Amino acid sequence: MIPPIQRFLDTASRWPERIAIQDDAGCRLSYGELAARSKALAAGLRARLGNDAETIVSVAAKNHADHVVAMFGVFLAGYAWLPLNPRSATALNDEIFRSLGPALLLLDTACEDCVSTAGLPVARFGAGAPAGLQALSAPAESFVLPELEPDRAMSVKLTGGTTGRPKAVIQTQRVIATVIADLTEVFAISERDVNLAAAPLSHGAFHFLLPVLIAGGRHVIVSDLSPEALLGAMEQHDVTLSFMPPTLIIKLCDSGQARPERFPALRQLIYSTAPMPPAQIRRAWSAFGPKIAALYGQVEAPMTLAAMTAEEMATTGKLESTGRACPSTVLRIADSGTEDGTGDILARGPLVVPRYLTGEALDMIDGWLRTGDLGRIDTDGHLYIRGRSREMLITGGFNVYPAEVESALLAVQGVYEACVFGVEDNYWGERVEAAVVASDAVSDEALRDAVRAAIGAVAAPKAIHRLKTLPRNAVGKIVRREIATLIRPFSET
Repeated sequence: MIPPIQRFLDTASRWPERIAIQDDAGCRLSYGELAARSKALAAGLRARLGNDAETIVSVAAKNHADHVVAMFGVFLAGYAWLPLNPRSATALNDEIFRSLGPALLLLDTACEDCVSTAGLPVARFGAGAPAGLQALSAPAESFVLPELEPDRAMSVKLTGGTTGRPKAVIQTQRVIATVIADLTEVFAISERDVNLAAAPLSHGAFHFLLPVLIAGGRHVIVSDLSPEALLGAMEQHDVTLSFMPPTLIIKLCDSGQARPERFPALRQLIYSTAPMPPAQIRRAWSAFGPKIAALYGQVEAPMTLAAMTAEEMATTGKLESTGRACPSTVLRIADSGTEDGTGDILARGPLVVPRYLTGEALDMIDGWLRTGDLGRIDTDGHLYIRGRSREMLITGGFNVYPAEVESALLAVQGVYEACVFGVEDNYWGERVEAAVVASDAVSDEALRDAVRAAIGAVAAPKAIHRLKTLPRNAVGKIVRREIATLIRPFSET
């Protein structure tokens, strides 16, 4: 197996003058410049931190070109990259740093407050101000790529932590190489692609960096997430690919500024991290054309458990599906005995990580990863996710899947976010309740009617709580347990 970062260097040698990345701070780096700066940083890091293969280097930065230089410097040094999300609470990042003990923190000065730096080994840098990273660097000519075995850690990622304490996951060279191969094959990534990196590079958007660069394509990295800036960048740079959470796609749709004719080069606008109900997909089609694609993965099997291209979504009409298993992975449903075939989603293949950093055992059954999600697979191999297994509700003797109720609520015009949960009830066992971010013009009864029509009366929320925002974790997922706690005083009255 050729290490992923070596494959980038090979492409940089082939096309050194071609533009690799540019950002909205005005920085443009060719393949040769990106490779040279990253190698110089790697050489400096190795001189400072040594050759221990277990070394972890953390990066906390906003989206810009120098963030990529910092990240690639860590990869080329042979260290494990630990991203800190600058949007996370300081206390969470402090706990991550204390528990995992990275040897160094490369800190963007624009997000200084995301972690308590007193007493930490910190080196600062900033967008468009390369002096910070250059101060750490050594001559690029002194760089020697270390031996990067397939099972060597390439990154350390934290699980979402929506239902408990986050775990530190080891994503190896082999795992990242598998993601690259899957994304490249499924989405036909080539040298002609221009990827808009809008989602945080500390999370899912990172996985598109290497596939596009290995193929010889270009990244446009943006930090301004206003609809005007994002849509303007998509139009100006003839963007062909982009990965965004559903909330950001809907924000762009609701701006009224997105029209398919503005983006003739767009091939795949890929969503992940959360379900996107069919009603929202149709709204996105109106704004961007039939260019919406889907990905399903988790930190223990990142990004490419299953996928659906824009072409497949538009031609099959299976808008509720997250696609079919990617080439590297086999998916199956554990026998549940339900009439519709819903059960635990199990996965097997080189995408599955080997271990947690802190030694906890992966949830495996006979060599299969138990994803913790419930779903079914149809006769064509399309996967339909119905939610987390531990979140299924039993109300009045019937199984209710929160994700299905949320999908019905989000199909109502004027509903922007929804989270469904169960509350203990002497009569129902668990009664269904919902928290929504919605227009005042949408009545509670209209919301219940939508659920009754889509699923049935048993799933209609007994109470609907209106909030201004829904709490999210470090990776942008809604934290169901926090919502239940937030509204509990209302539920108990």
